[in-house]
Amino acid sequence: MSTTIESLLDLDSLLTPEDLELRTMVRQFGEQRLRPNIAEWFETGEVPVRDLAVEIGKLGLLGMHLQGYGCGGSTATAYGLVCQELEAVDSGLRSLV
Repeated sequence: MSTTIESLLDLDSLLTPEDLELRTMVRQFGEQRLRPNIAEWFETGEVPVRDLAVEIGKLGLLGMHLQGYGCGGSTATAYGLVCQELEAVDSGLRSLV
């Protein structure tokens, strides 16, 4: 039996396939691109914010919950999932979104 919060509460059954795909994509981005660098960024006090903003923007995550202005207009659920996954890596990076 899996003991993740998702499995304990069966939260995934409430999500659309698109929401699950988005969560997986952001989780992978966090694990592959962000988490390996967090300690170094903390120690040096320098985060490549501009580069990260470009990368996160290419993923369609910047302004994703806004309507108009070329933004995605996603659901609150999708936006919440993205924020949750980024927060799991670093709250400052979540704030960027």
